[in-house]
Amino acid sequence: MLETIKFLNLGEWAVSVVAAIAIWKWILKGLAEKWFQNRLDLQKQEVNSALQIQKDLALQQAEFEKVKLERVLPILEQFNGAISEHKMMYNTYVSLIFNKGGILPDFESKRVKLDEEVIESLASIAIYLPPEFRGLAYQLRKVVSCSWRDPLQTYYLLLEKGGIKCVADVCAPSNDLYSDLMDCFYDMCNKYLGISNNEQSYASLLKRHGFSDSEFLEPTNLNAAQNFVWKYLLLHEYFGVNDRAEVLELIEQEYEAESAV
Repeated sequence: MLETIKFLNLGEWAVSVVAAIAIWKWILKGLAEKWFQNRLDLQKQEVNSALQIQKDLALQQAEFEKVKLERVLPILEQFNGAISEHKMMYNTYVSLIFNKGGILPDFESKRVKLDEEVIESLASIAIYLPPEFRGLAYQLRKVVSCSWRDPLQTYYLLLEKGGIKCVADVCAPSNDLYSDLMDCFYDMCNKYLGISNNEQSYASLLKRHGFSDSEFLEPTNLNAAQNFVWKYLLLHEYFGVNDRAEVLELIEQEYEAESAV
């Protein structure tokens, strides 16, 4: 009797094993294979989607590079030509201040013509430039837009407020903020066009040349002479009477202190 029970139990166990194998082979195995196949298909789709995104980005980048070369570069060259010519005029202007000269004939009419060229160029390329580069370009345009102050009057104003050393400092190359703007512009051009391998950001380039990367691009850590150059010569039409009075006050304070030493 006991042997019969054991045999029956063994038979039930065998049937259970066979049933489990059958369930795995015909049901669970199929479900598992289907699940793994679905996972594989999903992974393939994810890889294909990522590859397509990379392909689209590469095509967009290639198209933008083409736009930069064919559309932006020629206008950027025109912009550079206009501001470079204005910079040479500014160098002459500073020389006139130092040598007590008067403003040259047609100097102002030439500036107005250059300003028109800068405005036209900037209107065509501004949307293609990164924010910091665009801000620098607009700041250069502001410089070109300002009329020339009388160099002889400027000389005597500086002489009165700070003496001959003050005149020399304002006209010195070391305090030429226009050159700093131009140098920064050239570095940004090289980065934008991929000419240099400079990995610095546009904001870092601004800081490297001594300018803030805020909404209103301005030089940082100015001495009194540089402050005069920025607010009284380069951008005097963008500052009010109080700003210019503060500039002259700083000139007096700094050069009085130097003369007292």
